[in-house]
Amino acid sequence: MKLIQYKLGEHATLTGYLHEPTPEMANIERYPAILVLPGGGFRFCSAREGEPVAMAFFAEGYQAFVLDYTTVTKKPDATIEDSMQDVQLALVHLQENEESYFLAPHKMAMIGFSGGGHLAGASATHGPLRPDALVLGYPGIVHSDLRALECPDIVESVDEHTPPTFLFSTRDDQITPPVHPLAFAQALDKAGGDFELHIFRSGVHGLSLAKSLTCGGDQKMVNPAFAQWFPMCIQWLADKLGDFTIYGVNDGRFGRYGIDTPLDMLLANDEARKIVFESLPMVEQARQHPMMQKATLRQLQGHMPQIPKELMETLDAKLQMLK
Repeated sequence: MKLIQYKLGEHATLTGYLHEPTPEMANIERYPAILVLPGGGFRFCSAREGEPVAMAFFAEGYQAFVLDYTTVTKKPDATIEDSMQDVQLALVHLQENEESYFLAPHKMAMIGFSGGGHLAGASATHGPLRPDALVLGYPGIVHSDLRALECPDIVESVDEHTPPTFLFSTRDDQITPPVHPLAFAQALDKAGGDFELHIFRSGVHGLSLAKSLTCGGDQKMVNPAFAQWFPMCIQWLADKLGDFTIYGVNDGRFGRYGIDTPLDMLLANDEARKIVFESLPMVEQARQHPMMQKATLRQLQGHMPQIPKELMETLDAKLQMLK
């Protein structure tokens, strides 16, 4: 993992947790990204909704970034425009570093919790740069005196350009009750937008991942039912942004043979054996090793990174055509 930190202006910092491509996982050259906006009512940025959330997404294959944005604690005269500008600067930075950060084009998601959800909703409806997918966790959307800063017309600004949105909250939340995510979802529905909404039966405000890791020692912050928002969100994002390429599984090819077929089975077919030996002559010698009998060509490539990815894709396509 590569860690980066980038200063955005005087009061904001972007921290990134990055994968780097490896020959052992040659099917991945670029990764989707997620920008995490922690909550805290614009008075602080919650640590429980920052790095642990980013690392959970990192484990699912995302280039994960946490934005420690401007709050009134850092800048007493701050306005919502300061925080919204931080988001825009972060998105510009990620856009400018798409290649060096190995970011997949058009696969940028943004998640905000509570006050960070307010900031994410405001940025996704007002910002010149917007994410490709939006995730709002128990967001503050409508007016509330509990927030130090606010953008007053989020709901009114939802339109056909608002990104697809995944919303989750709890019925028992007293800080941002269900009226907040419901208002955003209703606005999306009216605008013909795409959304998925989950209001869990019970749970206090600020649950984050709802696991012991993020509970801060408070048993109320551990909620296995609410914790299901994360795998549900991962599946939703895969549906919206696309999954990683898996040869012969999700790229439209479903032949009997391919580079994931065990070598002994593959070479038992005369046509397949001819195709393999023409493309990869070294396989004829390598197959004599006992460990290679059940190995696959993809696994062989992991030990021989000099084999071009393009050659493996062409070989896979030829093998998929066999009956």
